[in-house]
Amino acid sequence: MVSNVNVTCVVKSDTEHIRAPRSSNGVFAPLNGFFGSITNYFSNEFEERRKKIKSAFHAFLEVLGKSKEHKTKTMVTKKAPVEYMKIVANSTWPDKPDNITFDTQPEFSAEHLIIAHGFKSESHTVLTGDGYMITMHRIMRDLDKRYDRAVILYHGILGSSEDWLLLGEKRALPYLLSDGGYDVWLLNARGNKYSKIHTGTSSERLEFWDFSWHEMGIYDLPAAFKYISEITNKAELNFIGHSIGATALLVLLSTAPEYNKVLRSGILLAPLAFMYHAKGPIRLLANFYSTNGHSSLNFLGQTEFMNSGPFPEQIVKRYCKGDTKSCENPMLLLVNGGSHLFEPKLMEDVLAHTPGGTSAKTVIHYVQLVKSGYFQMFDYGAANNLRKYKNGTPEIYNLKKVTLPVALFSSPSDWLAAVSDIQTILHLLPNVNVHHVVKADNFGHYDFVWSPDATDLVFNFIPPLIDKLTKKNESYYV
Repeated sequence: MVSNVNVTCVVKSDTEHIRAPRSSNGVFAPLNGFFGSITNYFSNEFEERRKKIKSAFHAFLEVLGKSKEHKTKTMVTKKAPVEYMKIVANSTWPDKPDNITFDTQPEFSAEHLIIAHGFKSESHTVLTGDGYMITMHRIMRDLDKRYDRAVILYHGILGSSEDWLLLGEKRALPYLLSDGGYDVWLLNARGNKYSKIHTGTSSERLEFWDFSWHEMGIYDLPAAFKYISEITNKAELNFIGHSIGATALLVLLSTAPEYNKVLRSGILLAPLAFMYHAKGPIRLLANFYSTNGHSSLNFLGQTEFMNSGPFPEQIVKRYCKGDTKSCENPMLLLVNGGSHLFEPKLMEDVLAHTPGGTSAKTVIHYVQLVKSGYFQMFDYGAANNLRKYKNGTPEIYNLKKVTLPVALFSSPSDWLAAVSDIQTILHLLPNVNVHHVVKADNFGHYDFVWSPDATDLVFNFIPPLIDKLTKKNESYYV
């Protein structure tokens, strides 16, 4: 492996360039022709695509501009020009020479990582019913193959689609699933680095960030499911959610039970729902919490999470036992106090690609679960709850309505998704087939995605579990 070869590939709708590694000794001179041909390929290909996208996007905005009612905006998702919705970016790489390897570099996006790891990549943008534009990254070995089975992977709290890719070609779950014959889709939640566009407002404005994982469940997932079903010609759709991804699915299936029949199976890795036994920084945040305007948590930000400063010093001093860099990362500090057991190179990649971002309201909603002990909707305070829910307290999500066959994964070392809280989910869900407890030492919340041992401890169990769950679910599709 040539570990020092760095390739930066920037794919945009209106410009294309590929920069070869800089070298003073001419080692890479033989590759000039290779990179030159790629440059010409992308220049011609994407100039034509840019024109198509520009034309389709203007048509899309014209249709959208005529829409004034919420229901009409939802219909725009159906009416939007196919050229725009399907080809916001469609990045593929010619066959990669055997003697070149690509390192995971900070400037690499999810598309670039996928291509660098030897797979084909597409980037799809979907409009939700409430006006957010969310991005999904598609992974395939063969662009021309028709897949009968699709799987959507939803990242964890404060994450993005990049999180699933950092273990690399031989160990990361999306690649294992792709090689196993699945059409793989990586969803990005509203508000993260890939999904910061709204048709009616800007991410610079307060109203853009007025969402939590509730809206991710009731808006983002239905839009993604419908879109993938149409693109894949109704391929069998399975779901894998880590952390907040699992939360969003439970929200959707409990509030709109008809979606239980849209999916064939659900794999929930460290699902966050009941959090009464959570520990670490989020427990201390729950102690700060007050429902009177949430003033005690103003330091978390009013828009994007932690956009106005660092965690309070008392949280950092109490929980941060790791190195300074990881402690400065709000994602790592929140889930495990900044400590880690990752390989040094992997840790560099984690720090370079995280956090993906979310709203402060999303984290506050989790803090409310820690404090209340219930899996409930957002608590606006008694007076506002009465206006919104017709009750002084938030509504409880009814997990008895989640009939989809599911498998649960948990770990005793997880600070956020405690095994005892997962057991509560287990007792309420009517169709749990497996609860797999990872008993490895110090296997924390994000080890379900990043641990070098995750392939053996978690990922290798997933394909046979999907087969088991889909066979159990065949009655839905008779």
